[in-house]
Amino acid sequence: MTRYGEAGRVGRIRDAAVRAAAAANGVDEFFDGVMQAVHPVLGSDVWAGITVDPVTLMNTGGHYRHAVPVRYLPRMLDIEYREGDVNGLPQLARGAVPVGVLGEAVGGVRDRSPRYRDIIRPLGLTDEVRILLSDRYGVWGALILGTGRDTPPYGPEAAAVARAIARPLGESLRRLHLARRAGADDGTSGVHSPNGTDGSAPAPALVLLDDAYAPVQLSPTAGLWLDELPAPGEPAPRTATAERWDPARRTEGGLPPALYGVAAAVRAPGASGSLASWAHTRTRGRVRLHAWRLDGQGPARVAVAVEAAGPGEHIALITAAHGLTAREAEITALVLQGHATADISRLTRLSPYTVQEHLTSVFDKTGVRSRRDLVATLFARHSTPRVLDDAAAADR
Repeated sequence: MTRYGEAGRVGRIRDAAVRAAAAANGVDEFFDGVMQAVHPVLGSDVWAGITVDPVTLMNTGGHYRHAVPVRYLPRMLDIEYREGDVNGLPQLARGAVPVGVLGEAVGGVRDRSPRYRDIIRPLGLTDEVRILLSDRYGVWGALILGTGRDTPPYGPEAAAVARAIARPLGESLRRLHLARRAGADDGTSGVHSPNGTDGSAPAPALVLLDDAYAPVQLSPTAGLWLDELPAPGEPAPRTATAERWDPARRTEGGLPPALYGVAAAVRAPGASGSLASWAHTRTRGRVRLHAWRLDGQGPARVAVAVEAAGPGEHIALITAAHGLTAREAEITALVLQGHATADISRLTRLSPYTVQEHLTSVFDKTGVRSRRDLVATLFARHSTPRVLDDAAAADR
């Protein structure tokens, strides 16, 4: 194939991947469509599409039905967030190229990589390709593909496709994050039933894990939350009550990668004793994951609490998705609390004129014209009527 023919094919594959991503209504559909589009040059039987928090790059979910076998996932996430290896997500995010090939990163000496030694080689694969899906607002996910004798060789054409899809797919995934936020039914309003049988969010759950991230003990509502979190393999059947949940069935199917990730990160060298993250669920929007390192004599080494996410998690994601600066996010949060310009000026030690300038920038980035529009458009699902009324009053 000529140089111009290759360039034309790369463009066609990129355009097909972008169309598939734009048409997706969910994460599974997003990654399935993208992989079908790029299969001629980036085909792989072992691959995962992950989503991440753009602020912390912690795992928040994804598509794992074609990922490494369940028994390897705890070690995969342990390497990613505790031990470290080449082509980690933060490393790729800092680099000039959003694509990393393991063999190239270790100079051809693959045994230098714990991910290669413990996962890739035992699976009969030869290499790994990572494509960071990011845009100018942040990192939103990644495609991770295993390569081997039965997959197309990762050559110049595959590299060109990988580089070409990274940014447009990052933009599409960011929009999908916002769409999932807007359409989430968090079940966080009204009177709660402890096991969530009335449609409300179940009571918070606690999961204790041992040194190998196997469950040691689970609180009564753990099953309800874990069945909501995407896990390896096909989605587990939903159960109506915590009492009917079978821990053995769910554990054999693997725990959610997001839970493995936060449990590993809290054990990383230099990490504080606790760490908070969040994850997407199937039907309840986002949940907060809060992990603690345990140093007692028992088998448990990590405790992870799972509960409905609060406004902080929602606001952090939405402000990141709209590209708000730290100061703009701070002022937006104060607007959501019903503060008038004079109050914001006092609290931030900025002049009223500067506050208004920041608000104008926020309006431009979010496509609204007033404080009330800002609250109603972005955060009404998690605001009380009083916040909406206060925002409207501040406009006057």
